[in-house]
Amino acid sequence: MKKLNLWLLASLFVAAFTLTACGDNDDDTPPETNPLFGRWEAQHSFGADTNISYAFVLGANNNISYEYRMYSAGGGLHNGYILTGTYQVSGQTINVTFTKFQRLTDDKDTFEQVDQYVYTYRLENNKLYISGDDTNGKEFNNTEFVKK
Repeated sequence: MKKLNLWLLASLFVAAFTLTACGDNDDDTPPETNPLFGRWEAQHSFGADTNISYAFVLGANNNISYEYRMYSAGGGLHNGYILTGTYQVSGQTINVTFTKFQRLTDDKDTFEQVDQYVYTYRLENNKLYISGDDTNGKEFNNTEFVKK
C-alpha cells in the first residue's frame, strides 16, 4: 500500500510540475506586417471645377484595388471606377495585373479585363510615393499617397 501511495504521490508531483511548467504561449502582439499593406489615398484639384481622388488598397494576400473618383464643382461624382486584381512586389517595383473593372457612374457596369501596370515606389515618413502610368494614360510622377 505504501508503494502504491508513493507512486500516486510521484505521479501527482510530475503532473503538477508538467502543468505549471508550461507557460502561456499565446502572444498578444500582432504579427509583423508589410508597411505597404493598407489603404493609400491621394487627391488632386484641377482649378475650381474638378477634384480627383485616387486610392490603392494593397492586401496581405496580394490582392489590390485601385479606386478613381472625379468630382465636379458641385461635389457630385462625375466619373469613377474600381479596378481589382493582384500584385507582386520586387525591390522598389510593384507589378500589377487588374482583372476586373467596375464603373461607379452611369450604368455601373462590371466587366472582366486584363491590364498590366508597373509602378515604382518608395516609402518615406508613412507616405507612399508612386511613379508610373495610371489607368487613364496619365502618369503618376512621384505622387504622394497617405495611409488611411
